[in-house]
Amino acid sequence: MAIILYGKISDAAITAENYEKMLYSGYALFAGGLAVGLSNLCCGICVGVTGSGAALADAQTPSTFVKILIIEIFGSALGLFGVIVGIIQSGKSDWPSK
Repeated sequence: MAIILYGKISDAAITAENYEKMLYSGYALFAGGLAVGLSNLCCGICVGVTGSGAALADAQTPSTFVKILIIEIFGSALGLFGVIVGIIQSGKSDWPSK
């Protein structure tokens, strides 16, 4: 994701007509990075909690492991959704060129 965000930035002189465009692009890239980071943080917490629950449930009754594993897959999909949202947000930025 950092390669995608870094590829959007170019060296341009700050003038009055492109200042607002640069400001919008900077905040769009920041918001994209923030969305990816926070969603992956929540994804990691979710997978950790459900993974420990799956281990405990498997120790008690092996038949519940597959059911809890499906819930864990849904939790890990949060990270993918965050990456998709980050790519969409960073795609909206249009950094002015020289």
